[in-house]
Amino acid sequence: MEAMREAAAHWVLMHEHPFTVLEEEGFNIMMRRGMPEWQKISRGIAKNDCVTVYEVEKKKLKNKLKHVQKLKKRVLNFVHIPPPRRGVEIAAAIFKCAKEWEIDHKIHTISVDNASNNDVAIRLLKDDFSRSKKLLCGGKLFHVRCCAHILNLVVQDGLSKIVDITNNIRESVEFVNRSKGRALLFAEIAQQLRIPGKKLLYDCRTRWNATFEMLNCAIKFKDVFPRFQDREPHYDFCPSPDD
Repeated sequence: MEAMREAAAHWVLMHEHPFTVLEEEGFNIMMRRGMPEWQKISRGIAKNDCVTVYEVEKKKLKNKLKHVQKLKKRVLNFVHIPPPRRGVEIAAAIFKCAKEWEIDHKIHTISVDNASNNDVAIRLLKDDFSRSKKLLCGGKLFHVRCCAHILNLVVQDGLSKIVDITNNIRESVEFVNRSKGRALLFAEIAQQLRIPGKKLLYDCRTRWNATFEMLNCAIKFKDVFPRFQDREPHYDFCPSPDD
């Protein structure tokens, strides 16, 4: 049963189940069917077991970090930093994490988004880390700006030129998908026009690739929108042919 408790904790963590999943009646009936000596695990015990597993895995990773020069991507920490989240607080949080994981002497480069508080944080960290070790290339490569964020800024600048069109499409997508009846009507018109696909995609306004996917999907239905407007009197966001 002890081994099964550990396995259950791994299962909960692996699939991000709530601790209460181990208290469900059906789950316990199934477990007793295969293991008559099975004992129900409460949410409190499940939480403690998961914390124990985390501490064991953390210790293993700490030891691994001591002996390797290169490691696959790993998420080491999520840290809540209360407002106003100035550069000095960000730097302190990162430095504390690095010390806790005993990797402060192994850090050569930090990649962050292009925000002024991040600039301050990296400047402070560069000074802190340089006191205990020699930085690679004299610290010239310490601050690496996130190319994905730079690309996003570039594309958002381009999207600002067609903001009215993008907003029209976004409003159209929200209007159609807000009601099951409208979504069915839109799909029916698309089917009549022999256009593959039935559903418009939402976007995340801060992610350019999501906006691209929304526009890329919407343009396939360009002939559907005017027909949808003819049959839906409250639809006021129909893109023009030029759009």
